[in-house]
Amino acid sequence: MSTIVLIRAGCTDYEDAHRLLGNLSVPLNARGTGQVREIVQRLQQDQLPLELILTSPENPASCTAHEVARAFPRLKVKQLEELRNVNQGLWQGLPENDVRRRFPRFFRSGKEDPTAICPPEGETLSDACQRMESVLSRALRRYRVFAVVAPEPLASVIRCTVQHRRLRMTDCLCGEESGELVQVLQSSSFEAAGFAGVT
Repeated sequence: MSTIVLIRAGCTDYEDAHRLLGNLSVPLNARGTGQVREIVQRLQQDQLPLELILTSPENPASCTAHEVARAFPRLKVKQLEELRNVNQGLWQGLPENDVRRRFPRFFRSGKEDPTAICPPEGETLSDACQRMESVLSRALRRYRVFAVVAPEPLASVIRCTVQHRRLRMTDCLCGEESGELVQVLQSSSFEAAGFAGVT
């Protein structure tokens, strides 16, 4: 059993405007910089023996990971393409409400599978989960305690997969609204089939 410290990437102007970030590389805003300070304080307070930080190469996740690592001199950051945020295709940058209004057939309450919604020229949440499976499975075998820095909705995909539960339809575009910047999760495996198959 390993400990995954799931760190939500610091906020950007996109999140503040309720726009879909997708895998666009967007810098942290002032609130996001403050959140990184909170993350560092929480990790220092909890004294978690982190061995590594995994993140995507794009901002805001990359910037958050490197800022956290600066506070822990021996902690290394490994950027992995497999951990890039969910590709929301042509919806990236659009306000969430506009997407829901303009594409209602994707969001019929309770009738669609949120893991299978595929934006034009994008990928499904299930595709993103499968992309991460080998990387996170390897990390779970190799490290006792490691961190993953991810923006939403990727952080929600990781959380739901580890907790063996399905993401709600209302959270499929921008992720779960959790006030927690840092979550400590225990797991011995990361299986994409579990994310897609949970009912």
